[in-house]
Amino acid sequence: MATEDEIRARVEAADMSRSQARAEAAATIAADIERRMKVRAELAEMDAAIATAVAESAKIMTLAELSEFTGIAEHELLPQDEPAGDTKLRRSTRRKAAGPRKTRPVVLPASDAPVAVSSDF
Repeated sequence: MATEDEIRARVEAADMSRSQARAEAAATIAADIERRMKVRAELAEMDAAIATAVAESAKIMTLAELSEFTGIAEHELLPQDEPAGDTKLRRSTRRKAAGPRKTRPVVLPASDAPVAVSSDF
């Protein structure tokens, strides 16, 4: 059976290995995030430069002509609104349960009696 000191040493060794692995994982992720932020900034600068150049070219040619001359699809020549990546707009999965439509009384200015209006038709 292991002594109390041996048990402590084993626990510390196991914890040290885990701590090192956690530190390496965190450092790698932080470096990748920082690199991604720099690349996004570069892409934003490129997009701005392209948008400026395309706007300037509009003085001398149409977007269709620019597309024809460059071999680049027109939609690629337009400014990119969304950042690159998997950023799809998704519809909410939570929805209100459909129930019977409610009717509201509508008062017409020419009459004193309310009229019930329904959109169930």
